[in-house]
Amino acid sequence: MKIIYFGSDLFSNCLSLLIRKRISIEVVFINDLQGNANFIKKISDENNIKWRSDRPVKEILNQYISIDTTIFIVADYGYILPKTDVQYAVNIHPSLLPKGKGPTPLTYLIDNPEYAGVTIHKLTETPDDGDILVQEKFDIDHNETISSLMVKSQLLAESLLEKLLNDFNEIYDKAIPQVKALSSYQAIPSTERRFVTWSESTTRFRQALRQYGHFGILVELDKQLYITSEAEVTDFDHSFLPGRVIFEDFSIISIAISGGFVIFTKRSLMLINPTSNR
Repeated sequence: MKIIYFGSDLFSNCLSLLIRKRISIEVVFINDLQGNANFIKKISDENNIKWRSDRPVKEILNQYISIDTTIFIVADYGYILPKTDVQYAVNIHPSLLPKGKGPTPLTYLIDNPEYAGVTIHKLTETPDDGDILVQEKFDIDHNETISSLMVKSQLLAESLLEKLLNDFNEIYDKAIPQVKALSSYQAIPSTERRFVTWSESTTRFRQALRQYGHFGILVELDKQLYITSEAEVTDFDHSFLPGRVIFEDFSIISIAISGGFVIFTKRSLMLINPTSNR
């Protein structure tokens, strides 16, 4: 068995699993957008595994395919692979397919807990559409965050991948087609979904932080747009207008919102651009 691996840091533990099992890894392809593959590069370097960041084309991929059993393993990879001569190809997806198709399903799981789980399926030309090989759900807690969902998904993905590898041929041959009628698709969250206004409630702020805190929520200060992943939200009766600064010192700033206030560390607020360009 020989592996061609495609992925980012989200499922980097799956690459580590392959290394522990002493499975031959020919090359690792990464899609290093916004530094989301730094850890997988580190793992590759430490284990003398070649990695590439170029967008793979058919001619390049076919060079890695031999008469030996070659498996493509795709795990949170940013590019759609071209059609090649590979016999086996699987994708690791962080939802219970056919529910939650799309590039970023984790941000939607808090609103749609019935999607929560991990699926490994056959890779097809249509993304997230292949027959299901192994699949398992997990529960969503009341205080779940995007970060905790990432951890749960990563741990479950490793377990499912090991299950698949231990009985690969039989599981692959018995793959189950997805039920098209149950399909749902989750697009990349828009800027508007991550933007929170001061007139919104403490509940809304907490929800936004739970869903998007890892990537950052967007807020407006002095007609400028900021992104932040750190904030404290407190329920508190007050008479301040939403958006008013009610406390500030060298390190923090507190803004009145509907039904309470929110506190930001100043170092966590990153200026993006004027609000008018939002």
